[in-house]
Amino acid sequence: MCIRDRYNKLKEKLHHFLNTPQQLFWFYIGMNLIPSICLTFTEPFTFMGKFLLILFPLGFYFILFSSIKNTGLLQLLLFPLLFLHAFQLVLFYLFGEAVIAVDMFLNIATTNVSEASELLDNIWPAVVLVCILYIPTTIIAAIACKHKVHTSRTFRRKMIFAGILLLLITYGLTFCAQNKNTGKFTFKEDLYPTNIFYNLGFAFNKWHKSENYPETSKDFTFDAQKDIHPGKREIYILVVGEASRAENWSLNGYERTTTPKLQSTQGLIYYPDAITQSNTTHKSVPLILSAASAENYGIIYSQKSILQAFKEAGFTTLFLSNQTPNRSFTDFYAAQANIHHNLRTADHSGLITANNYDETLLPLVRQYIDSLPGDLFFVLHTYGSHFNYKERYPKSFSHYTPDNATDVKVQNKSQLINAYDNSILYTDMFLNKLIQTLAEQDACTALFYTSDHGEDLLDDDRNRFLHSSPNPTFYQLHIPIFLWLSGNYQTAYPQKTEAAIENRLKPIATNSAFHTVLDMAAIRTKYLQPALSLVNPQFEIAPRMYLNDHDKPIPFYKAGLKEEDMEMIKKRNLYIFQQE
Repeated sequence: MCIRDRYNKLKEKLHHFLNTPQQLFWFYIGMNLIPSICLTFTEPFTFMGKFLLILFPLGFYFILFSSIKNTGLLQLLLFPLLFLHAFQLVLFYLFGEAVIAVDMFLNIATTNVSEASELLDNIWPAVVLVCILYIPTTIIAAIACKHKVHTSRTFRRKMIFAGILLLLITYGLTFCAQNKNTGKFTFKEDLYPTNIFYNLGFAFNKWHKSENYPETSKDFTFDAQKDIHPGKREIYILVVGEASRAENWSLNGYERTTTPKLQSTQGLIYYPDAITQSNTTHKSVPLILSAASAENYGIIYSQKSILQAFKEAGFTTLFLSNQTPNRSFTDFYAAQANIHHNLRTADHSGLITANNYDETLLPLVRQYIDSLPGDLFFVLHTYGSHFNYKERYPKSFSHYTPDNATDVKVQNKSQLINAYDNSILYTDMFLNKLIQTLAEQDACTALFYTSDHGEDLLDDDRNRFLHSSPNPTFYQLHIPIFLWLSGNYQTAYPQKTEAAIENRLKPIATNSAFHTVLDMAAIRTKYLQPALSLVNPQFEIAPRMYLNDHDKPIPFYKAGLKEEDMEMIKKRNLYIFQQE
């Protein structure tokens, strides 16, 4: 058969397909079912739960595509749903599991163009795939719509009846299904695409509440007071790191010497058994800077930040950031400081940001210490080890080489780890210089460091990368936390120093940051919980909770962790509260 004959035969088949209503009906349903089929391979459901992942959307689409006779027009109207399908498939490529989370929707709103472009460069295969799937689907629907390819009334009635029957069966079988992570099974949280729309609505509601935060928190006060004064000026710094995982800190036992300066720093107290309460920046940083925690997250909409408490206690407060403003709670908290600087400036378009190294924060800290009188409290929000790692440090810190890989591929794993380790080495230098600046002062000084969350680095056969996945991993949860106390501080507050050392090996989480830093400065307020302060002898070991996607507290080891994660928890001897 010649090429022309083959072409004509193919053209004839395509013409027949485009003009056959029932074939188009099944085609549209098949294209919309792809994410549901993928979920049967990824979700931690019982057999019945996986069966319902197909049965429910099948019934739903039967009814939907039978609602009007022009199925092509309906598919065009459902383009937003196709977009969500595409988003879902990209999510599979990134994390290999789960539906689009509430936090994923919010991350879109809080991620700047520079960060997004760094990520898009590494997910292009998934983008190409969804384009191949859904652009032709849209074109076919447009052609069918224009040609008025209509399904018959009899066919539509049969499909509506079948759809209703399938949905009734689905409802009955939900009582037999189970999500192995949560122990239950619901329409709104477990069945696609219902759960997508539920999560989208949840995200819109959160965004609305956060936008109203200035109004809902305007009358709040900590009634904070400082009764103890050491007789010297006091300067405290809270440093929030970015995407720094404990696993790659030699201070935590990593085989590479990535934190040489911190390891030899006098007065530094490291806490090896520390986890974050969230693997997303837009939630984890506010949890660090406020009294809110996974256990009482709702108070975040009515209370102010630690900067307000220090301000009430007579400190001049400063928020210095090497991150881009992103319309999150962190921005509202920054505005509560007496002085606020964002160093990561945008270009003339307001979209692409300059790549400043964290070291640019140091001259500002010294400038304000030298020029401002009285007691000072700094919050430094660094860019730390955020991807792309190679851009987080100058060339002089390319200690581990080669480190030029920017494409996230298994074959580039060693180069990506080299670049990541170099970023930790740079963080070590930055923190050391910051501590030196405090140590040089004739003042009572101390520093608290915590990362907001960790990072995946293609660590095991799952080949997980980055953070903010719907379900965290051990590597995203386990983070570095340390205190540094100057000699003057130790003399002024011997009991707090002793308690900090005594609590060194106890299990902690990022919800200790707010209480520890306030207690460290001897600031008194009814919102301070001694049981969460690392510098307090009343610190108590308690269940460590993780803030899940729907803002509910769950034990961290039940946050969708897999066998590989549990093995690492055992290997690193992370504490699990026996009564959890």
